[in-house]
Amino acid sequence: MDPSRFVHPIAPGDYVQSLDKGLSVIKAFNSDRRTMTLTEVAEATGLSKPSARRFLLTLQALGYVSQEDGRFRLRPRVLDLGGSYLTSGELPALVNPYLSELNAKLREACSVGVLDGDNAVYIARASAQQRIMTFNVQVGTRIDPVITALGRVLLANLPPAVLQAYLQRRQQLASAPQIPPDGGFTEDLDRIREQGWCLMDQEIEVGVRTIAAPLRNSAGTVIAGINVAAHTARVSLDRLQDEFLPELLDTQARIEKDLAEYGPDMLG
Repeated sequence: MDPSRFVHPIAPGDYVQSLDKGLSVIKAFNSDRRTMTLTEVAEATGLSKPSARRFLLTLQALGYVSQEDGRFRLRPRVLDLGGSYLTSGELPALVNPYLSELNAKLREACSVGVLDGDNAVYIARASAQQRIMTFNVQVGTRIDPVITALGRVLLANLPPAVLQAYLQRRQQLASAPQIPPDGGFTEDLDRIREQGWCLMDQEIEVGVRTIAAPLRNSAGTVIAGINVAAHTARVSLDRLQDEFLPELLDTQARIEKDLAEYGPDMLG
């Protein structure tokens, strides 16, 4: 049991370790590990080989993984886990028509994302006709919020205590790009919060520019962010701010008008 991984506090007696371990097996598969042997799964998850074997065989029996020639891979049934959120969540269904409309106007990738733990995760997306980034961004993609305009508008609107706790956790992660301790980052978040939007030029990846704005429910709480990403070869900084930003803010306002009808219970 590692409390530093928890998004919400939980009493030791309420924590189900076997569920945590089973989910870790599913999450161990990714674009770099599409198939794995039992030994590789054990190494990736930190589980013993007997434990990894039991979880894999259980997941296989339930239809979540398959095995061929000693190698395991995920099955399409895993999509049911994320699909349950998309079909039961009101926010993705509400924003999708607006993203499609914005995408048709700007002809660039438009997305809505939320903070989930210490990551920004895309919950709705209308893709560009031409690929923008070298890695594939789709619904469900998780990304470091510090390096994206979408992530920064979400961080900028966190309660101060929550933001401080996030920054402290981040300092302990050697794998995360470190934030300079001179206060410039928090000052940047203050500026983003005051102006109501964020533009980032080639920080997520060379050649990619992003611009984002927060989405608030009727209580004024930021529950998500909306962004547009474009390639530098097609969209200049001036065009991003002079042409794309007004369209983005107009879409933001229309989404928030719909969100107001749901009342303060609408969450990301």
